[in-house]
Amino acid sequence: MNFRILSAQVITALAVSLSVSIALNAQISSTQANSATRVAAEMTSGRLSPAVSKTGDMVVVRLKDDLKSNGHVVLKKGTVITGIVRNVSRGEPKTRTQSMIELEWLVPSTDENSQNLSLALQSVTQLRTISREEQTDPIPVDFASRFARPNRSGASNPALLSMPSVVAVDHQTSSAIENGLDSAEAGPLFKVGHGELITVGGTAESVDLFSHLSNDSVITSASRNFEISSGAQVQLLVGINK
Repeated sequence: MNFRILSAQVITALAVSLSVSIALNAQISSTQANSATRVAAEMTSGRLSPAVSKTGDMVVVRLKDDLKSNGHVVLKKGTVITGIVRNVSRGEPKTRTQSMIELEWLVPSTDENSQNLSLALQSVTQLRTISREEQTDPIPVDFASRFARPNRSGASNPALLSMPSVVAVDHQTSSAIENGLDSAEAGPLFKVGHGELITVGGTAESVDLFSHLSNDSVITSASRNFEISSGAQVQLLVGINK
């Protein structure tokens, strides 16, 4: 009888140990499959300005480094990523409303492992503007019109929530941005970063960067005439999911 009780206890202990091991392995696999990182890029074509930008306009950024996840290259240095303007709102100083531009990022396809990527603009620094002749990535004439459609249905990428700079905004801020862009509610909004711009005249301007973490970026500023154009140095937050 004692032997049977002992055997039952051993079997129970082994079962508990196996369950814990399976749970830990699942957690490790999930951690390895989902990750978030940053990558440097440069805007090489297009212009973002509340004064002139319109829905369907396109910008191009080019990666300055390899994008890696768990030691593996997901996107190579030099990869081109495009952003499509979805909404533009020019601020009004009298009502203290901010200027806003909303972008959707079109993510390049990865290897056969089919990793899902979500991008958000974390920082931007503009020290000077360059002429159209200096732009390195020309924009196809009909490209922007093919993507001039609303797209606000994506879910937030959970991998990006682990980044320290990603902070959920309060309801008042979220409502002001959504109403300013005349957009339907698209889930939680997060503050993800900041930008510093130097105008042609040497005036310093700043922008705040938000995202729903679903391949979108919302740029806001108190200035009605800020401009982000070719030559701007940017940091992209990237969420990677298997």
